[in-house]
Amino acid sequence: MDFRFGINQSVLNVPVYIKNSLNRLRYAGYKVGPSCRFEIYRNKFSRLYLDAIRTQNYSLNNSDQEELLFGYKDYWELIGISKSNVILSSTNKAVKDEINNIFSGGVLEGKDPKPWNYQFQFNLSSIFEHSGFQVELLEPDFIFGYRGRKYSVAAKRLISKNSIQANIEKAEAQIKLTDNYGFIALSLDKIFKDYNEVITIDDADKSIRKANEIILNIIREDFLVGYFGRRDTQVLGIIAYVSFPYFLKSKKPMFELGYTSYVMFLPTREQDSSGWNEVIEISQGLRRINMKMT
Repeated sequence: MDFRFGINQSVLNVPVYIKNSLNRLRYAGYKVGPSCRFEIYRNKFSRLYLDAIRTQNYSLNNSDQEELLFGYKDYWELIGISKSNVILSSTNKAVKDEINNIFSGGVLEGKDPKPWNYQFQFNLSSIFEHSGFQVELLEPDFIFGYRGRKYSVAAKRLISKNSIQANIEKAEAQIKLTDNYGFIALSLDKIFKDYNEVITIDDADKSIRKANEIILNIIREDFLVGYFGRRDTQVLGIIAYVSFPYFLKSKKPMFELGYTSYVMFLPTREQDSSGWNEVIEISQGLRRINMKMT
């Protein structure tokens, strides 16, 4: 299932929607300071990028281009998180602390990956919630309900190719501590970004195909058969996730922005078994999100 945002949205609205999203989280009791990375991005977006549009001076340096793109990705994920009723109503201190951690760091990821790790975790839970699943923010990372059953999700954002096996094993161990069947959710964003800094697409519809190809290529090149075949029976499947921002080619050279995220369910049971079919049915329950901007 894919979630594509930004194509029809004016970039002039980006600073306003960032402000609204952060205020929703502030009103819910989260500690969002004036120096949080989303505020930094909002100010830079207004000062650098919107001024460039007004003056028609599109010669941004590489660093500014990278901040524009990846801050825009974080912007859309912030919106999803800030519109999660489960997150906004949570009184769990551990959840509060993890959400508060998301606001730290700079516009671009530095040495500390934790803000982006938590961002992936809560963005994914919000995708399930916005798709109509009942979500609870419980160990290992969140639980969703479907057809009267509960499923545990252990979400891991892969920092490098060398971390795949360790993260799968850690997630599996966490699921085995629960009473539910579950899924290992893996973000492939960092692996992909390390080799592809800036993406330019001439047709927004191609971003969906690109996301699908990214996941399949990484699985083909960097995943071993054993990552799937040796899993405990409590693990129903792996959720492979990738998201990326891009420039859309147009008469406005670099200010047509897009963002795509893609979720692929990979069953760990034999094909056409009851477990396999259960995973496919759940995957079909995710729906395209129409995020209302306020």
